Amino acid sequence: MLKEYQCTYIEPSGIEKKVVILARDTKEAIQRLKEQGFVVTEIKEKTKKEISFTLRKGITQQDLYNIANQLSILIRSGMKIDEALNLLVSTSKKQKLKEVLTAINQEIRAGQSVAKAIEKNKLFPSVCVSMIYVGESIGSLSTAFDNVAQYLKFQIELKREIINSLTYPFFLILASIATLIFMFNFIIPRFFAIFETAGKMPLPAKFVFAVASVFNIKIIFLFFAFILFFFLLKQYKIINLDTQKITRIIGKIPLIKSLLFYLELSRFCYSMHSMLKSGVEFIKAVKLSADLIQDGALRDAFLASINEIKKGKRIAEVYSQIAILPDIFTNLVVVGDESGNLSEIFFELYQIFNDRFKTAIRRFLTLLEPAIIVFMGLIVGFIVISLILTVMNVGAIKF
Repeated sequence: MLKEYQCTYIEPSGIEKKVVILARDTKEAIQRLKEQGFVVTEIKEKTKKEISFTLRKGITQQDLYNIANQLSILIRSGMKIDEALNLLVSTSKKQKLKEVLTAINQEIRAGQSVAKAIEKNKLFPSVCVSMIYVGESIGSLSTAFDNVAQYLKFQIELKREIINSLTYPFFLILASIATLIFMFNFIIPRFFAIFETAGKMPLPAKFVFAVASVFNIKIIFLFFAFILFFFLLKQYKIINLDTQKITRIIGKIPLIKSLLFYLELSRFCYSMHSMLKSGVEFIKAVKLSADLIQDGALRDAFLASINEIKKGKRIAEVYSQIAILPDIFTNLVVVGDESGNLSEIFFELYQIFNDRFKTAIRRFLTLLEPAIIVFMGLIVGFIVISLILTVMNVGAIKF
């Protein structure tokens, strides 16, 4: 695990400077500076800052896309990689990003390969690192970073599309919760304060009153405070949440199951297209792309196919034996295997499954939105009927 070290060193010209270096230990940090001809006078591990409430503390996918895109443009224009990284360091506004880019540049100047330096400092995901390895080996770093940028752009747009699709249902749920909070804390308690002593309340009214007594502002405040606290613990990795297990549980719901299945396949196919286009060998591309899949059965099926391909079986033959894959997938892979144009075939498959994913999203939202409205209507209707029965019950009392 890389740690941050605050180093003070003296340049050959005699000027004393300070720098933050990412390294595994103090020896590695000192060695990096010595390789550049500097004399280290002081080194200490940088203490972790107190937890701040800034949620965008780290490096986002948008930052990675900007870096890859800018590096592609700068290298294509004739600038050397170390000069391009220096320029990005000087223009970056995030301190964490500056430190990582500086550490990568130090590695490169010390004789390390670009891909190895990026992998060591964990700037890009493993899929992107493989693209850079291939691009560097054939002397085309600008193309490699361009492919990385396109891959990251796809991930960003996919996430944005999902968020945009869920905005209206989220608003409906939020409005419904706000309505219930208002009714249970301001309307129902005042109503029953008038009528509960006037006589025996009907059973539905008792149930509503019991819920109102539990659903009060203090309990709601504590609940949301716990959610916020849990989110902060997860954000700063104080606790680990098994997201794969949660995804498996959610993925068992029929409508969501088909939606997630098409999402997984579209991501896999786009990753395969990007990597094959970059020159990554097929088996390695499958392994790295399968790591992006959350569905255990689908991921295991693709990983198991690697061993079959290594035995000498044709790609089309291996994938045709995977029952979980749709017919369109195996049919097009057969065409790609025969024509030797698998990269374009996987792009075609990405477009097909992406369209199916969007259709599934629309179908899911078409059912979700009225379901929320009907559910809220039933709750509000039950409350109103309970109030009417209470009024009628009190009206029947003989004074």
